[in-house]
Amino acid sequence: MKTILVCAAAWLPCAAYAQPATTYPDKPIRLVVPFAVGGALDVVARIVGQKLTESWGKQVIVDNRLGAGGNIGAEFVAKAAPDGYTLLMSSVTTQAINMSLPAKPPYDFERDYAPASMVASAPLALMIHPALPAKSVKEFIALAKSRPSELNYFSSGVGTGTHLAAVIFDQLAGIKTTHVPYKGAGHAITDLLSGQIQFAFTTIQIALPHLDAGRFRMLGIGSTQRFARMPDLPTIAESGVKGYEAEQWYGVIAPRGTPPVIINKLATELRGIVASADVRERFLSQGIASVSSTPEAFAATIRDNVARFAKVIKTLNLKVE
Repeated sequence: MKTILVCAAAWLPCAAYAQPATTYPDKPIRLVVPFAVGGALDVVARIVGQKLTESWGKQVIVDNRLGAGGNIGAEFVAKAAPDGYTLLMSSVTTQAINMSLPAKPPYDFERDYAPASMVASAPLALMIHPALPAKSVKEFIALAKSRPSELNYFSSGVGTGTHLAAVIFDQLAGIKTTHVPYKGAGHAITDLLSGQIQFAFTTIQIALPHLDAGRFRMLGIGSTQRFARMPDLPTIAESGVKGYEAEQWYGVIAPRGTPPVIINKLATELRGIVASADVRERFLSQGIASVSSTPEAFAATIRDNVARFAKVIKTLNLKVE
């Protein structure tokens, strides 16, 4: 009888925990994007959010909460209820680079999050204003050496992937350029178009509308291999900057404590979405590649990236506050 009473007493919390497996989702989901509208992360979130809405019949609301290099949006999700209804479209910036900087963010990957699946990756490319007399990475480096600190570049904020990509490039290429941080891509692109900013490391997606019109010149790409959509564009590493790599990845994570049944259901759905021909083509048209993973593999990738960037930042003696 005592055993029966114990099981009966335990039944309610067990049932409450198990319920999400059969009913999730039964209300709208908030997908937080910690950067501005229009960037590659935002594009990925909106495509994935649309597909989740269509698949599950529940609205996925993309919520842009930008600021502090992605920390504001990331912290918001870290403190949200672990019920699967507040998710973060995370990136290498929020989950790996920020964790490796001297000024630590107000959240911790191991303590605060439960990864679901990676969904995409986007190489960063070296983009310059066409008025610059450089037609290759080597020519750009030679120009920068002849004009130390005179060439300005934009980033999406201090300590972000686009900022670190330029800092590492400077270090490996032996040049000195000037950083101008922006809160979003819109104003930064306008300044690059006008020539107030001379170059940037940014996703192909941001530059695509301007490349064909000749308003930008793309010199090289930061991935370890050439990008399928632009097979003639050399990597920066093969252009003479040995060891250079700058690539963003994006994935969906939930607050720590979210039931595993919800994480696994979400991961399975995401893998199906990014594997579909429709999404793969939509990503590719934006300079983005489809990627998927299990929750365990995604967590391992984040851990590896945290260690990698911590080593890079220490080796290059970066002082990012």
